[in-house]
Amino acid sequence: MLSSEERWTSASLPPPRQLPGFQEMFDRTHFHWGLSGSGEDHYNAKVRRRAIDDFVFTDIVCDPVTGYRTMDDVKRGADDYFCLLYFEEGNCLLQQGRNEAIIRRDVIAVWDSARPAMFHCDEQLHQLSILIPHQMAKTIVPGIEDMCGLTVDGSAGLGSILLSHLRQIHKTVEGVDPEDRAAVLRATVELVAAAFRPEPDRLTGSAFRRALLGRVQEYIVAHLGDPSLSAATIAAAFRFSPRYLHRLFEEFGVTVGTWIRERRLVAARSDLSSRAMAGYSITQIAMRHGFADASHFSHAFRDAFGMSPRDCRQSATEAARVERAASSLLPK
Repeated sequence: MLSSEERWTSASLPPPRQLPGFQEMFDRTHFHWGLSGSGEDHYNAKVRRRAIDDFVFTDIVCDPVTGYRTMDDVKRGADDYFCLLYFEEGNCLLQQGRNEAIIRRDVIAVWDSARPAMFHCDEQLHQLSILIPHQMAKTIVPGIEDMCGLTVDGSAGLGSILLSHLRQIHKTVEGVDPEDRAAVLRATVELVAAAFRPEPDRLTGSAFRRALLGRVQEYIVAHLGDPSLSAATIAAAFRFSPRYLHRLFEEFGVTVGTWIRERRLVAARSDLSSRAMAGYSITQIAMRHGFADASHFSHAFRDAFGMSPRDCRQSATEAARVERAASSLLPK
């Protein structure tokens, strides 16, 4: 898929129109929020938005601002994302559901566009974010819904690796070969899953069952290539009954079979879009991710993504070719 970019600055508008212009920019390119500023006529803001494959990268510098996103605002949107963000400058209060956090430099946070939220910033901020497609995030990051409105320390441990990666990918994502980009973006979400684990006692719901579900999902991810993977084999590995396993998943809104299938399909789509996997046949990719039957894989893939595996591979190859051709025409 081709990338696109849009830049906007309030400096192009007369002072009374600057904050309303910023609001309109958000409505058009991000999500609808009810924004309010300091009350002064002039308002300084700059926005850079890049749509790259199924992800969106944003870079925002703006004066103090408060935003409220209601259910009416949510209903106005077409696509849902989880927004992973960090600041280079400023501090901001973020609230979503029962969770509340202060975002500052060297802190990573996440919020969900499909639910109401609120933020308040009383100083100039510089925010960078990556919008991750809803289904991909829920498939790869166990319990991400419960993490919205919480933060991870980006100055230590896995959080520091994630923050360093986010800063680097914001700078270089366009330079990644289009045929390799799907794998790089998927790896970014995998790193979020590894690093973004706030303290269990801050999570809503049952902390014990959420932690147990995370362990089970990690086991599944490690064994996705095994075609015999099933509720029975997973339950046996953890020494509890298949019935308990099903109840554990259903408590958090998904079935075991659905979670395994979605995870396999997302991984297979990434391989089909990757230049590194170009030497593998579609059947080999299907079997690599635990599908024993190529026909079943093809039907499941079409149901999930609206195209056949072959069309997905051809579309990714053609998009990469067109993008490389366009890049070659740019001035050096």
